[in-house]
Amino acid sequence: MSADREGAAALTSEALLRPGELRDTYSTDDGTVVLVEGAAGHRVVRLSPLGSAVLEAVGSGTTLAALEVELRSRLGEPPAGNLSELVLSATLALVEEDLIVAGQGHKDDNSGVTQP
Repeated sequence: MSADREGAAALTSEALLRPGELRDTYSTDDGTVVLVEGAAGHRVVRLSPLGSAVLEAVGSGTTLAALEVELRSRLGEPPAGNLSELVLSATLALVEEDLIVAGQGHKDDNSGVTQP
């Protein structure tokens, strides 16, 4: 199984999503870049318009299902493709870049902390 398929299989609709270690965000009419803290130091990631909308909609934390509802509300249906698949793909790309952390909290845990 490819890494994308493995990531997609592990990311359920109830998976908790929260921002990664973001140090700064800079947006202009030309787009958005984010300064991300990683194990190897800081790096800059340029976001697509969809990536920027996903990161903004994640806010301080949400689930994949709630993210899809929020993006449908903000952006409407996509002109082509399936919204669920597009949201999952964009989310996995942001997880890969450490912009979003995905995990599963314990059923009775209300702390908001996710477990990878």
